[in-house]
Amino acid sequence: MTPIQLLLSGATALQRDILSALLYFDIFGHPLSSAELYRFLPSNSTSQDQVAEACRRPPLSHLLREKDGLFCLANSAAQSDPFLRRRMNERRARKFLTIARTVTVLFRCIPFVRGVMISGELSKGVLSADGDIDYVIITAPRRLWVSRTLCIAFKKLFLFNSKKFFCVNHFVSEDNLPVEEHNVYTALELITLRPLHNSKLHQKYLSANSWVHAWFPNAGVAESIGSSSGSQNILQLMAEIPFRGRLGDLLDRRLLEFWKRVWDRRYPHLSPDQRRRLFRSEKGISTAYAGDFLTRILLEYEKRLKHYGLGQRNGAHD
Repeated sequence: MTPIQLLLSGATALQRDILSALLYFDIFGHPLSSAELYRFLPSNSTSQDQVAEACRRPPLSHLLREKDGLFCLANSAAQSDPFLRRRMNERRARKFLTIARTVTVLFRCIPFVRGVMISGELSKGVLSADGDIDYVIITAPRRLWVSRTLCIAFKKLFLFNSKKFFCVNHFVSEDNLPVEEHNVYTALELITLRPLHNSKLHQKYLSANSWVHAWFPNAGVAESIGSSSGSQNILQLMAEIPFRGRLGDLLDRRLLEFWKRVWDRRYPHLSPDQRRRLFRSEKGISTAYAGDFLTRILLEYEKRLKHYGLGQRNGAHD
């Protein structure tokens, strides 16, 4: 048993849960408030007030730093002051949320876009200097690939292919909402999604993935930061007319095959299995994650849990 594991042998179950949450967010150099810690706990056997108290008691008090109501590891992996960095990232996020709302107005004119949500850093209320705005788009059934292609075309033609303000790596259709991968990363991304358009569809998305409550039973629902209505505007309705019926069905299938060929040509160094996993190209889902971020984060998190002698997060802890 290492010295740090020996120190934690006297920790309560709540303190160990708090530490497991902090270890995950320390990968990103991101301190958490007691309210956030409560939300991201793997258990529901406490209250928000008890979380801060547990952080300030040994043995956690020997492992954590606190400033302005935020907690992080005393030996945080962040290269700069994590508290200052978070405040700077919060200010940047507020500016970019305004941009995201504006871009969503444009999204609502693109055929078959039914819901728009913010994911990634910005959904947690922060944005690093090199960060971007990540969107999750929900489309109408059987038109995901038409909608995706039009979104990419719009970005290239009118936003100069900007990935800073218009990063659309994840599309899912209304009839394919359940997420297959059940892990801490995916669960956390789901519960922190922030709806910009059609909050009712956002609720439906979460309801289709109720498994996340086994990972984060205190999660609640993220606040809507945009339009709650799912109504279509006249521009979108008119733009969808040419893509209805059998012609639209055929075009959607052809575009699916086209994008599969694009990924094969663009990433020949990846194995077929890697391409299928990172660039999912199916009737009701499209993902494009070139860096395999999810795998790297899960491996790093597992390493940290092991170092502190904590059990691996598997969603079974209530």
